[in-house]
Amino acid sequence: MPSRSRTGAAPPARARVRERVEASDALLFLYLLVFARQFLWVVENNALAWALSVPLAAAAWYLYVRTKPFARERAGREFWLLVVAPLVFVYLLRLPFPDLSYDVLNYRLLHAERSLRGTLFMAGDYFPTPAPYNPAPDTLTGLFRLALGYRLGTVVNLLALVWAARVCEQLLRPFVTRARVRAACVLLVVLAEHLLFEVNEYMVDLLALPLLLEATRLALRADEAESKRGLLTHAALLVGLGMGLKMTNAASVLPVVLLCAYKALAGPRRLRLKELPATVALTAAAFALPLVPFTVYLWRLTGNPFFPLANTFFKSAYWPTDGGWDARWGPKGLWETLAWPVLVSFEPARHSELVVYSGRITLGFVVAICGVVLLRRNPRVLTLCLLVVVGGLAWSAGGMGYSRYGLYLELLSGVTIVAVVSTLLKMKAARKDSSEVKATRTGFTWRIAVAAVFAVALSAQAGLAFWYTLHYEWSMRPTAISNFGAFKYEARFLLRDRRLRDFLSEDARAQLGGLRGWVESGVKSNGVEALINPEVPIITASHPEYFATRTARANFIKTIEAGPAQMLSLVQPEDLWQAKEYIKSRGLTVGRVTPLQVPFFSQRRSVGMMLIAVSLPEGEEGRATLERFWKAAAFPDTDYRAEIKVANPPAALRPGERLELRFRVRNAGGSTWPARGDSKGAFQVNAGDRWLDSAGARVVNDLDGRTSLAEDLRPGEEVELSLTVTAPQAPGDYVLELDMVHEGVTFFRQKGSQTWRTHVRVAQ
Repeated sequence: MPSRSRTGAAPPARARVRERVEASDALLFLYLLVFARQFLWVVENNALAWALSVPLAAAAWYLYVRTKPFARERAGREFWLLVVAPLVFVYLLRLPFPDLSYDVLNYRLLHAERSLRGTLFMAGDYFPTPAPYNPAPDTLTGLFRLALGYRLGTVVNLLALVWAARVCEQLLRPFVTRARVRAACVLLVVLAEHLLFEVNEYMVDLLALPLLLEATRLALRADEAESKRGLLTHAALLVGLGMGLKMTNAASVLPVVLLCAYKALAGPRRLRLKELPATVALTAAAFALPLVPFTVYLWRLTGNPFFPLANTFFKSAYWPTDGGWDARWGPKGLWETLAWPVLVSFEPARHSELVVYSGRITLGFVVAICGVVLLRRNPRVLTLCLLVVVGGLAWSAGGMGYSRYGLYLELLSGVTIVAVVSTLLKMKAARKDSSEVKATRTGFTWRIAVAAVFAVALSAQAGLAFWYTLHYEWSMRPTAISNFGAFKYEARFLLRDRRLRDFLSEDARAQLGGLRGWVESGVKSNGVEALINPEVPIITASHPEYFATRTARANFIKTIEAGPAQMLSLVQPEDLWQAKEYIKSRGLTVGRVTPLQVPFFSQRRSVGMMLIAVSLPEGEEGRATLERFWKAAAFPDTDYRAEIKVANPPAALRPGERLELRFRVRNAGGSTWPARGDSKGAFQVNAGDRWLDSAGARVVNDLDGRTSLAEDLRPGEEVELSLTVTAPQAPGDYVLELDMVHEGVTFFRQKGSQTWRTHVRVAQ
């Protein structure tokens, strides 16, 4: 029993917690737990680290709940019957069929298995994942899978969506007073197909939605709080957690951050000047706290705290510096970017791989613009509309306009549509005299018509979204409606599917008996590898981005030479040829290839794969193979820097005349320039010249002359060289350019190095 004061009342702190704690806070504790675990990655003992993470998360959770700015608002039975029940129905439709979607098998399961045991990378790894993003959301799904089995592990997505729906219900309270009508409106809000496509999959996009929506709700109510600083700190923590779960939530975060900034700096209860420094410090710390462990980890591992994003700036040696967004998705050009929230409904093939879209964001964006015009004197509605407009443009410009990066906007659009419709229906013009009656009635009727159009459009969109939900999702699994027999068979494995190895045949276990390490050579396989044995290292042979530089390849070779001599690789049968090419191109040897059937938590849902034996090359030829692979790589871009000074620059030459240039060159980069390459002359650094026309544009001769280094040139050293150049045969004005070249890899100028140039007159 809780302790009591002399008056019999509960202590104030406990009473404050009791009046603020909500059912959703249980899920929030697990969110805090996975981030607390990242702070304890420094603890090598995994069991001890988790044991310490629990009280750390509990302390953070208690502090958060105790300092909530508002008491809880209970949801009535209408919410549970009209909103939660349909969501549970959708969740159950495909539940017994194990999730086999692309991202799940490609890296999500690996992230979960690794982060449940420690850091994302383990000793002996070389980039085991194609997308080394923060594994926090996968840790969360992994905890549920560990407790409930593979099929029911996805229940965390359902809980997150219910939590998000609960926040939507709270957002709609000022607009819809009747509980039953409000619950029906919330149901319309959550009926967006790209939300429901993920509800029983190991995709993680739903997990941040309640955090971002709750931050939005707090920001909207900032002027009502006793402590605006405390409220903004809570909102900042929620936004930081959302960003920690998925960095692409940045587009969703922007409008919330702008609203918080406005509430702090403007309005009737804006912060005083002397309060700003402490508020900025607290909110910045709350926002950054969930992001710190993994960004520091990535920075130490790769040299880029946001790897592989923003590598043009950070220039990690493990990723190209010229990468960007996937060009398949979203708008192209400024005008499409501005129009994309509307255009997206007419370009579903550029919205997602599923090529279906019912148009929630389009509808919300159009209604929000109308709301800005029609309801600009209603601050609450106007703010919601501006959030949707700004959020739509941010999603278009910064979120690629891609489906899974706009789920927050889908829900916020639904809330805004309901708010606009409700406000239009409630508006009544004041009637002062008979001369104004006709105008008043006309205005009222017009608003009713607009509200009716918006309401019908939302209902139609929700209906189409539900139809899409019955026919599509990322795994394209059947439903209980389309195949009840299979549904009934697969349901028998619920709570009995914790280990994939339990479903393997004796022959399959024998084939995997000598496993010491995995070689990743294809897509949709490392999830299976991680489930079969998550405690052995994985070395990638595919994903060319991780082999773009010499530094990367040198570390790859160091890793494989320190690892087991014999490894295995799993690959989809259709990718076998490409997998062999990848393995051989990394200097490794392809051995025996045998088919392997992997019953994916069900004997009726086997994944047919090919098991490849992989080994290190042996003998002198093997070492030469690895050396060739290492030397064939580029330096980091910033290491292609040369300073060239010519002692005898020519001003005029005769057609075809040969001249020996004498010059000094300094290695201004950070890598040693090799003087020797392979037997064909590739991969060494030489000096070379070419002739351009007088404007310096058209190349007349790109391979005029070459001269090599006498010995390797280390960073900061310089050497004197000579090079014979041959003037063009045709008279005219030319530009002679001198540059260094990494043979078979790149010219230095292509990586940003300054060349030496001089104008030369060629005449008889």
